[in-house]
Amino acid sequence: MKSKNMLKVVVLAMLFTSSAIAQNRISELNAYWNVVKEKVEAGDVAGYGSTFHEDGVLVSESSGSCYALKKALIRWKEGLEKTAKGLTKVKLNFRFSERLGDDDSAFEKGIFRYELLDENGQNSVRFIQFDALLVKKEGKWQIMLEHQKLPATKEEWLALKPL
Repeated sequence: MKSKNMLKVVVLAMLFTSSAIAQNRISELNAYWNVVKEKVEAGDVAGYGSTFHEDGVLVSESSGSCYALKKALIRWKEGLEKTAKGLTKVKLNFRFSERLGDDDSAFEKGIFRYELLDENGQNSVRFIQFDALLVKKEGKWQIMLEHQKLPATKEEWLALKPL
């Protein structure tokens, strides 16, 4: 009987430890996505680039392309600089439908909402489904793979819980 009770205690301890590790990972990843949001909304090219793994890759279904995130940053640089100069205004938010991983790797599936107020005062909002593969390198989360999928609807966005 004692060994049965001990086994229950061990299993419960493992479950609580696993849950605590998962909660810690989610908290760290929420902080990561908040940094991404901050850097994009500020138009901080270097800061945004620092959230990428050096070998990170972007897959874009809308353009049917796949290339290094470093190259993507070069493409996005002009828009980010306009934001930094106050010529445009960006709001970026993330919501997730699936969050898997352990203490040094994560796969996240969700939708990002990108709102742009351009130089002409035109406002546009896009909802994009995405998958992200992240790794923790030297204590810092970085994106290895960003897979931007097809557009999502506002209803799909609203169905997901905010960070």
